[in-house]
Amino acid sequence: MQFDRAIGMLRSAPGDAVQAAAMALRLAPSFIMAHIVMAHALKADDPTIGRAANRLLAWLPATDREKSHLAALGDPMPVAALQRLVRRWPGDALAISLLSEPLTVE
Repeated sequence: MQFDRAIGMLRSAPGDAVQAAAMALRLAPSFIMAHIVMAHALKADDPTIGRAANRLLAWLPATDREKSHLAALGDPMPVAALQRLVRRWPGDALAISLLSEPLTVE
């Protein structure tokens, strides 16, 4: 699945993660988690992407878990937000992946 590939590439190849997330979005344009992965990959080059993506994606229907990801994406202290997310959803692959590397604090 393209989404899983995108998560796997976030740390080592953010550009490839963007492409994989884009492929997932071509298959399912409202797949909010693919939008979130893409925003994290783009955030590697521009930290303001997190807050902008948070606002742009707020209109999509989202579960509590997805809303937590959106909040973490736009949070000025993303590590703490991601740690809260993992405490609530311990198997969340995206949050675990993001916590396994240093994140830029906006």
